[in-house]
Amino acid sequence: MSRITLTIEGEMGEIGTILRKLGEIKELEGIGNNTLNTLSNQEWTQQRVLLIWNSLSEKAKGILSLIARNDEASWEEQLQIIGQTGQEVGGSLSSLGAQLRNHSLKGISNPLSDNEAGGYKLLQIWKEIVLEQTS
Repeated sequence: MSRITLTIEGEMGEIGTILRKLGEIKELEGIGNNTLNTLSNQEWTQQRVLLIWNSLSEKAKGILSLIARNDEASWEEQLQIIGQTGQEVGGSLSSLGAQLRNHSLKGISNPLSDNEAGGYKLLQIWKEIVLEQTS
């Protein structure tokens, strides 16, 4: 297994310059089947969401669709709507984490976050695309 470890030391101004230079990397080719992205462009785009969405298991897609439609509900309410236990939901959503790793997007913002009721919600771009894909 290949691994790259990068340590940057110095003053904040110097580090910022180095990070900007690293962000100029447009593409790295020939690294397995991974889709590598620029370090400075780790934001969700429609293309990235669809790349992950199309790689997800049907179970994960179904759960994300229900969360998108019920993103103000508590976790208990969401589980009731989904009709599974938390452990079952977690197992199904492991597909999401696996795809983030497979496409070298592990450091990008997690599509799922906590809502105010203690349940989950999707990032807005994810919610829009999931609703569009499942309507």
